[in-house]
Amino acid sequence: MNLLEAFDQLLQSWRSLFPQQRTFQRAYRLSLGLLTSCPPHLTSTALCTLGRQFRDWSAEYRVFSRSPWEPHRLFDPVFDHLSSLLPSSSSAPVLAALDDTLCKKTGRHIPGVTTARDPLSPHYHVNLCRGLRFVQLSLLVPPQHAPGPARAFPVRFDPAPPVPKPKKNAPPEVWKTYRQEKRAHCLSQVGVATLADVRQALDQRPATQARQLLASGDGSYTNRAVLRQLPQHTTFVGRIRKDAKLYFPLPPPSVSPARGRRKRYGPPAPTPEQVLHDESIPWQKIPCFAASQEREMPVKTLRPLYWRKSGPELPLQLLVIKPLGYRLRKGAKLLYRQPAFLICTDPQLDLKTFLQGYIYRWEIECNHRDEKSLLGVAEGQVRNPQAVARLPQFQVAIYSLLLLASLLAYGFQRTSAYLPLPKWRRQPIRPSLLDLLNLFRQQIFARACPSEPLLVSTTSLLPPHQPRSHRNYLPLPRSSLPSKLNRRAVPATNC
Repeated sequence: MNLLEAFDQLLQSWRSLFPQQRTFQRAYRLSLGLLTSCPPHLTSTALCTLGRQFRDWSAEYRVFSRSPWEPHRLFDPVFDHLSSLLPSSSSAPVLAALDDTLCKKTGRHIPGVTTARDPLSPHYHVNLCRGLRFVQLSLLVPPQHAPGPARAFPVRFDPAPPVPKPKKNAPPEVWKTYRQEKRAHCLSQVGVATLADVRQALDQRPATQARQLLASGDGSYTNRAVLRQLPQHTTFVGRIRKDAKLYFPLPPPSVSPARGRRKRYGPPAPTPEQVLHDESIPWQKIPCFAASQEREMPVKTLRPLYWRKSGPELPLQLLVIKPLGYRLRKGAKLLYRQPAFLICTDPQLDLKTFLQGYIYRWEIECNHRDEKSLLGVAEGQVRNPQAVARLPQFQVAIYSLLLLASLLAYGFQRTSAYLPLPKWRRQPIRPSLLDLLNLFRQQIFARACPSEPLLVSTTSLLPPHQPRSHRNYLPLPRSSLPSKLNRRAVPATNC
């Protein structure tokens, strides 16, 4: 089974999702067109890639604006295959990563567009940009037989638009309603709702019902709203301030009860920064996989602790990671990164699972790069409120299914089935999204026109900012080559 066949089998499970067979066929064609089209990744570009540019386009746009289907069900194939990808031990948790992202837009009249801080702006000068906010949750699947990098499968990509701000001369009742809705629709509340939705999807399947969900997030989600509303069988790992005020548990009650209000917290504990410099707390070396190889990370732990933002009913575990030394070049000065201060809502969680689960959180950042740089998520030029939210979710869903298809067809490793790399490039551990897209296009074009293969450079299929060093070659038949004036558009009319 190759990549195209595995992807086709996953898409067949969408038949029950759409109300009509013709709607499913349009969604099936659009998924192939969006993966094989050249940038910009628009619905019209996908139709031109499929050779349907001379037909009526309105039905394809109505798939996202009118057709009644649930976007969350697009990710059901990932949940259905999750039990076969996880370790066989039922005590192994389901790892997940939670984060939000901003997809840039230029139109001011697109529903949900907000003005936010540009994440690419320099730290000394904050820039602003327009964009759509989304909260994403990805399931992290580590390799089972040997230590290696995990593969992140997006399972939720929920829109999180801000509440429109009223005018200055609006009545006080309008401002009061605005403040209430602003707190109810903030990123933390959307993140909690996403965690609850994923936990419900895991509970609906007997193979994952008993597994603990271990979700990792950054400092923006380590707050009162998230820690006090976690669903059942869910553990959260996040960064904490270095000067956070923590407390030990309450001592045993004395014989003569003290007068006044009953205490809820014990004596003050050292702050995370004080734990880092405390020589009485020993360092422990925990093996974990990070930065392409297995390493031993020096850490300190302190448990159980309590934090006022999480409440007296939720004990925490503090983990302090020692800053690692690195050199920019051989013989250069030894430099150090910043230490990391983490908390976990399960004080009995072993340190290796705690540390490795948070290090794997970096994979969701790789998801954001692939989605926005190579797949063009949220580049679609739509203004219908339902289509603005659905089209990016559809693109993220086919991206997740493509990653799952590669895992089912070839495994975690980058095998010889993928297109060869230049001799000067180091062999990677796993295939990148660009490897999957090139192989996917090759198999589609080979099935459409299987005669007289000719090597043609795929540099024109890359985004404009992609370096030419990533050039691969895929076989195309001579009969399917376009003219010189339209060399960038390669229609796959028989897909």
